[in-house]
Amino acid sequence: MRLVVDILKEEERMLMKAAERLGVRLDIVRVDGLDLAEDVEDGVYLIRTLSHNRAVVAAAHVEASGAISVNGWRALAAGWNKAVALAMLRASGLPVPRTRLAPAAPDSPELIVKPAFGSWGRKVALAKSREDVEALLKGADPDEVYLVQERIGDGTDIRAFVVGYRVVAAMIRRPPPGDWRSNAARGGLVEGVTPPPEVEALAVKAARALNAEYAGVDILIGNGAHYVGEVNMVPEFKAVSRASGVDVAAELMEYVHEMEKR
Repeated sequence: MRLVVDILKEEERMLMKAAERLGVRLDIVRVDGLDLAEDVEDGVYLIRTLSHNRAVVAAAHVEASGAISVNGWRALAAGWNKAVALAMLRASGLPVPRTRLAPAAPDSPELIVKPAFGSWGRKVALAKSREDVEALLKGADPDEVYLVQERIGDGTDIRAFVVGYRVVAAMIRRPPPGDWRSNAARGGLVEGVTPPPEVEALAVKAARALNAEYAGVDILIGNGAHYVGEVNMVPEFKAVSRASGVDVAAELMEYVHEMEKR
């Protein structure tokens, strides 16, 4: 097995330790060193780059060489573009928030404005009217695509970590005092949880909709229902591991190892 990286973050070090515990060889491949004029060696490549664009390039090169990329380049590309992912989720019959391309806005008392490309809650803002949306986007790059979604609930969601089309760990995330975002990277309050069957089913179906072998699926809670918010294709998992007590790195390593043995 090979782990494709640009930066070794905590999650990648957790994967390396998990592979060592399992007695599995895990070679590190630096994405910046890929020779795009030559095929890579056969095998399974776990794509874990911080750069989403490099992830797509690396995965495409791996698959064009006849090897296996986890996740595949199509899944990575779809997941990185929230508008494309939303279209695929909706086409699969999954409940998603009402969404318009900016500066249009759905009819909702509160709105979430976010770029189609991005993570960790960056450039995401709360608005209460179309006028607020237009003010927020004043001066934005005209080529940058923004989505305007109805706000679901109070920002509380469930992050379900899917590996091999089953939920292996989950946590509930709540916004910290003074904020409305629940991202763990922004101080969201997290707690391990065993999700109800309907949430597990939504998470697995969302991963399948985008052809993701593994993913971090955000399930929004509000209006007495659950909605699929986002599907993260190179998800961080240190927070869900700590909150749930599940060794997510080992779960992922075992799954990728099984893929290589097929």
